Amino acid sequence: MNEVVVGVDGSEESTRAARWAGREAAARGAVLRIVAAAGPWAAPAPESGPAPGSPWPRENTRAAAQAAQDAADGLAVQEEVVGERPVKALLTAAREADMLVLGSRALGPVTGFVLGSVGLSVVAHATLPVVAVRDGGAGAPAPVLVGVDVTHDCDPVLGFAYETARQHGVGIRVLHAWSIQHQYAYPSALPDPAAVDRAEAQAGRAVEEVLEPWRQRYQDVETRAVLALGAAAPFLLDESSSAALLVTGRRTRGHPFPTRIGPVTHAALHHAACPVAVVPHR
Repeated sequence: MNEVVVGVDGSEESTRAARWAGREAAARGAVLRIVAAAGPWAAPAPESGPAPGSPWPRENTRAAAQAAQDAADGLAVQEEVVGERPVKALLTAAREADMLVLGSRALGPVTGFVLGSVGLSVVAHATLPVVAVRDGGAGAPAPVLVGVDVTHDCDPVLGFAYETARQHGVGIRVLHAWSIQHQYAYPSALPDPAAVDRAEAQAGRAVEEVLEPWRQRYQDVETRAVLALGAAAPFLLDESSSAALLVTGRRTRGHPFPTRIGPVTHAALHHAACPVAVVPHR
């Protein structure tokens, strides 16, 4: 059975994540499993301090379950309290799930969002898509925005993005950032306009080649490809304000640090205006 897992700790951010996860599980026809960690230093305790055997993790899951069911009628919900530290609890609980959902805290309109050490560690070690939820973005029926690097395998990223778009009945916007490599006697020299046009056309063909099988498989999902000259992060962040979800990737193979979160994904997690899904891929 399909399953969406959401981690909660009693915070406002995790309640928001539970609502989002509830709507997502309902759209996918999935069960929502709400997980709270009860290991040492699992989450901030009540100000009075937890007594031995305190029920507060269970109270957190119950409150989150109510919030999720209020957001999605008829939602099937399971609650689980795991006696482990948060990172291990969440990764273990979500081992067979379709996605893992976490909350992120707003720091302000300029500073952005913070996922926290637990969230970043989960993203860095997860073998399934992890979604960081925050207020903002355009919401439904806005499109799903996905950033791809066609020089690497991006099928898992595109697969998640297309399936999410189909489940919500929205389109998909695929952004690929490209650059032109040139060498001149003077660093300030500008590239030949004709060379720029050729490089852009080549980038466009590469993107269309990658997208063609996905267009055929998801003919009911409107696809729009966007080419951006320069670094990917600024374009994705700008586009995220008009998206319901931003999907990025995290490479897990062929990299000297397989648990590293790349700069584009790191920027998205902290500054995107909409929820961000990070999909691990080789």
